[in-house]
Amino acid sequence: MNSDSSPDRTTDTARARRRLAGGLVLAMLASWLLMLSPLPYSVLSGVTGLVALVLLFPLIVQSIKERRYAMAVIGAALGIPATLLVIGGAVVSVLFYGPMAELQECRGVALTEQARVQCDDAVQSSMAQWVSDLFG
Repeated sequence: MNSDSSPDRTTDTARARRRLAGGLVLAMLASWLLMLSPLPYSVLSGVTGLVALVLLFPLIVQSIKERRYAMAVIGAALGIPATLLVIGGAVVSVLFYGPMAELQECRGVALTEQARVQCDDAVQSSMAQWVSDLFG
């Protein structure tokens, strides 16, 4: 009877690992696509990054239980920093939403490289003013 339940348990574990890995890949792909989107949508990359981080931890734990140490180390060494960078980028976008929206709008109408440089300069001064207003 033990030998009958063992293959089922192995199959269920493999299915769970595949579901976790598939969800993780989809969440990271969604995060990447949202980061490339214009500002209101790019903030959502933080949510999908958080979903990826939540899916990553059980995958790492399951990999350690199954003695797949290479997968656990790669997941921890690459996955955790990647998801934290996505979440951090979304937090920075929220904190500097006004200046970043101005930059995207200005670059959207800029036709020449000189106009884009002027946009960057204007946003840098706007961001410096915004930070100084924030901290008094």
